[in-house]
Amino acid sequence: MAAAVITCASLAGCGGTPTVEDHPGNAGLQGPGKARAAGRIMTQPVLEAALPQGINLPRLAGNGGATVHAWDMSNPAICQSETWLDDECADALALGVSGLSGTNERIVIRLMSFDSEATSKAHFTGRGTPAEVGTNPPGDAIDGYELPPGAGGWTGKGIRVRQGTVIAKIEYAWAPGYEVPNRAMDLVTMAVERLKQSGSGKNPTASLR
Repeated sequence: MAAAVITCASLAGCGGTPTVEDHPGNAGLQGPGKARAAGRIMTQPVLEAALPQGINLPRLAGNGGATVHAWDMSNPAICQSETWLDDECADALALGVSGLSGTNERIVIRLMSFDSEATSKAHFTGRGTPAEVGTNPPGDAIDGYELPPGAGGWTGKGIRVRQGTVIAKIEYAWAPGYEVPNRAMDLVTMAVERLKQSGSGKNPTASLR
């Protein structure tokens, strides 16, 4: 699987939006026995509500709060600049990003919604492994990937997950020599729960404390 690197370009806290230099493959693991609501179309306002704010994310040393943006597809160039593939952008309904950068940690959560669950499934194929995502991971389909060292030796984990009509990419990276627990799967669980809450018309309250 292709690897990805988190960098900074425009989000507050590190002087830029964390981006990936190379996109992970569209692989996934279908979670067994998942109880979920039917896939719902999530327009730009609904998708934006699902994006976590700074209060919902771990407190990072020196962070300036999360930067959150969501867009419809009136400007396709934004979609491509947010590291999504061309064929994904061609079918997308809306997209959003939430990023939080601190002295030693960076979190980026990207969401892309589609007009049907069949379309989101078509863009999420393959299987992950239990070693990457555990035996009963959140979401309808899921895959993990490594983030190789980026500028300054930063490393981390990435997870791609599908929940109904939405595909999310969660990336968590840390500075070299900085001892941290791997929060990637906890972030995925939070993101999936917020998508369920927002898609059901509820106020998204899922957080990572």
